[in-house]
Amino acid sequence: MQTTSLFRVILISGLIVAIIGIVAGVSLSDTLPLILQDYLLQTENEELSSMEFILFLILAPVLLVLLPISTIGLWKFKSWARTLYVVISVAFIPLYPVIGPVVMNGWEAMFSDVALMLEGVLIAMMFTGEISKKFKPLKAEVSS
Repeated sequence: MQTTSLFRVILISGLIVAIIGIVAGVSLSDTLPLILQDYLLQTENEELSSMEFILFLILAPVLLVLLPISTIGLWKFKSWARTLYVVISVAFIPLYPVIGPVVMNGWEAMFSDVALMLEGVLIAMMFTGEISKKFKPLKAEVSS
């Protein structure tokens, strides 16, 4: 398999696996132990704090707008997309402690872990080897 094709397969596979993980989390939440189901119900009934609301206002546009834009740019090997993808990935790291405890069923956790590993492979490919050369800015891309 050509490296370009491999990169694109990993890119799309990562998205599919992440979506499957989200679906597994929602559809299998009733398989969690009752104490965790009660905890989730309790947190759903709580009002969002102002900090949580601000985080939601920041995260929603990023996930719904910037992530698809960077994915399309990565598909086309645009250098700005590589930077945007890494910035989005790194920007979410400090938010984990603010978000608080995360409850996942086994399937959701597995798909989430696989998606994160594929994301790591993508980032490694973007900056090393043959694929990294495809992201070099072209003169037309730099001037626009």
